[in-house]
Amino acid sequence: MREYQQSLLGQQETFIPVAISQEHEMVILSRNLDWGLMQAIAENCRDKVIKSTRGLRPHYRAQNGAIVVRTLKNSNFRETEDLIRNYIPARFLCDLHNSPWTPDHVAIWEYEGMLGEAGLQEMTDYILRTAGELGFADARGLCSDTTAQEGYIPHPTEVGHINGFMKSVRSNLETFLKNSTGVGKKIAEKIRESFSEIAKKVRKHRLFAKTTEAKREINQGLQKLAKNLLGQVGELLCNLDVKKNQVRGMGVRALNNLAESYHNMAQMMPQISRWIQTGKVVKGKIISLFNLDFRAINRGKLGKQIEFGLKWGINQIRGGYVSVFMHQKMMCHDANYAVLGVQEHIRIFGAPPKDFGFDRAGWSAEHMKEIKNLGVKNLAIAPKGQAEWKVSQRVKNRMIVERAQIEGKIGTMKRRGLNKSEARLSSRVRLSALRAGLSLNLRRFARDLAMAGMMQNVNAGM
Repeated sequence: MREYQQSLLGQQETFIPVAISQEHEMVILSRNLDWGLMQAIAENCRDKVIKSTRGLRPHYRAQNGAIVVRTLKNSNFRETEDLIRNYIPARFLCDLHNSPWTPDHVAIWEYEGMLGEAGLQEMTDYILRTAGELGFADARGLCSDTTAQEGYIPHPTEVGHINGFMKSVRSNLETFLKNSTGVGKKIAEKIRESFSEIAKKVRKHRLFAKTTEAKREINQGLQKLAKNLLGQVGELLCNLDVKKNQVRGMGVRALNNLAESYHNMAQMMPQISRWIQTGKVVKGKIISLFNLDFRAINRGKLGKQIEFGLKWGINQIRGGYVSVFMHQKMMCHDANYAVLGVQEHIRIFGAPPKDFGFDRAGWSAEHMKEIKNLGVKNLAIAPKGQAEWKVSQRVKNRMIVERAQIEGKIGTMKRRGLNKSEARLSSRVRLSALRAGLSLNLRRFARDLAMAGMMQNVNAGM
């Protein structure tokens, strides 16, 4: 071994003092966030999820810091781990500047899942209330809008759904058969025959079907094959005994995936059949085999009439802070989101806004009356047709400016997780939207604190 290589063997970790800029947003947040309250939020979420008292408790301070780092940088879990391990402001934010320990990506993933939507929402509420108390946000002014969070899915078609179901069953069935014994060979062979028949039809549809009549004929054939495959998979699942067939290892996971694909396709099959037979789309149609929450959202935009994903409401509080929320009936009319926006504002701040702005989708006598009953004084909703505004010219001009600003906020959040999240689970997709709103609020909160002079010089030992 060469001498310069031998010298590396005796290296040990060395801690040296490193100066961190007092104006860095992570340093500002580390000094000013209420970490005790954030730990209480996390403990409450943990108590709801974990009933056992056994095992180690999380490092709440470091893990909450990791969530803030991931939110600020819009990084994935491995990138977040790398930032905390090697980026000094991130280590300082996690209170690990004098510690060799770093949470790994799995621990961060589990901790974020433990917090869930409720935990991230409570953290956002805390930032909003604190900003209001410090005078950074003015709860007397509120503007709302709706937006779509596009799903990271292929363009939904009936042929695509059937092909995706076939591929899912094929891959999971092979894994299941390798990790089990005594499964009926006859039913397995029938299922394998269906795979090749569906694959031939799909290829013919994509490459050779050029007319509407040819496509309709192939679609009808695919519909019959898909129903047969669905029945065969159902028969396999009904006749299966996990203990008797000795399902083990990866076979258990493959079996769960088979059951999930069967359950989802069973819900989609009547909708697919309706479209093939009549050419009409069922209301509330499922557009993804692997995420049943996604819907087709008609946005009416030039060049993109329909967006596929989730529908969210966005509240912008005067001062630039935002709140992200979803209606229980996600696909309801925008006017219902206007009412819910005011209700969310009251939930967070304890009082209705004085001024409320919304686009013309909220111009509904019934909904405007409901908003008025909530305590809103100036209802600056853009009128339809030749109707007059219901506020003075001064309030109208002010709310038009504030209402236009919310589009920029939505655009910023689209770049920070509110668009085409790579997460597969529905809960994780929704978490990415809430993180996008929290990211914008944390950055603005740090900037407002810096402008107010609430900073300190910091030295971190590394």
